[in-house]
Amino acid sequence: MSGASDNIIFKRIKNDDKDAFNILFEEYYAPLCEFSYRIISDKQAAEEIVADVFANIWIKRRKITITSSLKSYLFISTKNTTLSYLRKMKNKNVNIEGMMNFEPVDGSNPEKEVISKENLRSYEQILLIIPEKSRMVFMMHRFDKLKYREISEILGISIKTVEKHMGKAIKLMRDYAKQSGILGSLFVLFVKFLMKF
Repeated sequence: MSGASDNIIFKRIKNDDKDAFNILFEEYYAPLCEFSYRIISDKQAAEEIVADVFANIWIKRRKITITSSLKSYLFISTKNTTLSYLRKMKNKNVNIEGMMNFEPVDGSNPEKEVISKENLRSYEQILLIIPEKSRMVFMMHRFDKLKYREISEILGISIKTVEKHMGKAIKLMRDYAKQSGILGSLFVLFVKFLMKF
């Protein structure tokens, strides 16, 4: 869904259009659940958090004013609601090891379709060598398809900082690939993966 069509959908939602709300929900529910899950490592809580975000949007639809993109607004709302949940639970320890285990509700996971099951474990290990902040930026860009500007808005950091985190993540991944001697199909896939940036 493009930014322009997002705006049209949101205008329809503000006018009580339930079909438009359902379109928005179907488009963003799974990615937002995955995003929340990366922060709290609790699938059920992530799903409840995102459900709350959407419920809040419907309840406050006429009062909400979006100054950025709707996509950024959804990710920021999810981030804030997730952090609020963490504060309530007094759980500041994020389970980084579990962040790749989330299965989106619709069962589709583009990365797992591209990367075979045998190679997925190696791929996860590569991601885990990246420091937490850089990994979050990298995954938001790669998995959530967010632009640098959107990541900057969501995380409250400058675009330059986003670029630094992405550069650091890619450098660490390339270095890891060289040092660990990744060979064969995984190496080819890994090179193609990095070439997308």
